[in-house]
Amino acid sequence: MTYQWVIVLALGVTALTLRVVVPLAAGGRELPAWLRNALTCATPALMAGLVVTLLWPASGDVSSMRTLTALAGVGVGVALLATKRSILTAMIGAAVVSALLRLVLG
Repeated sequence: MTYQWVIVLALGVTALTLRVVVPLAAGGRELPAWLRNALTCATPALMAGLVVTLLWPASGDVSSMRTLTALAGVGVGVALLATKRSILTAMIGAAVVSALLRLVLG
């Protein structure tokens, strides 16, 4: 298993823990507003960390074309989110744009 998949799995488990386990641990009590806000913001922050980690790996072996195609995909994802599309639509759009650009540009 590559380090990218370890990161993806770790972030997925963390996001799941924050969104599911914390409210369950509250035992049906109303969560404080600050905690609800923190849980709402946690998943996008984890996704941003994932994007940064995968765009610029620690090995430093990143071509400029790979970075540009990935940034184009991220741009499309941000644009889709800005137009009130779902996070799933934004992620699929970003992946498709990045993949097509890498296919065309090599």
